[in-house]
Amino acid sequence: MKLFLAALAVSALALTAQDYPAGQLKHLPIPTASGQPAVTVAALEIERGAEYPTVVHLKGSVEIRMRVCVVTGPGNTQACAGYVVTHADAADFHEDSGKIEARGNVTITREK
Repeated sequence: MKLFLAALAVSALALTAQDYPAGQLKHLPIPTASGQPAVTVAALEIERGAEYPTVVHLKGSVEIRMRVCVVTGPGNTQACAGYVVTHADAADFHEDSGKIEARGNVTITREK
């Protein structure tokens, strides 16, 4: 029974590793022009131009994580509560506007 459970655990880890190969995802924090917290992107391939702002091209297991913040008081005081997370096969992130052009299998979720 212990051997069966160990084999099951190893199989589950192997299947998960195929979806997101360990150590192969590249991560990049992207500053925002609006003063909002940085957007974090991850993908198997990331291409970014040399000048800011540019379009960041993401391919393979794309994840774009953006903080949800609102101005709550004088001096642009902000309150942040969670993230909006976009997963896609490929995406382009426009640094100047925050626009996301996602392609393939796309899901958008909110995380607290």
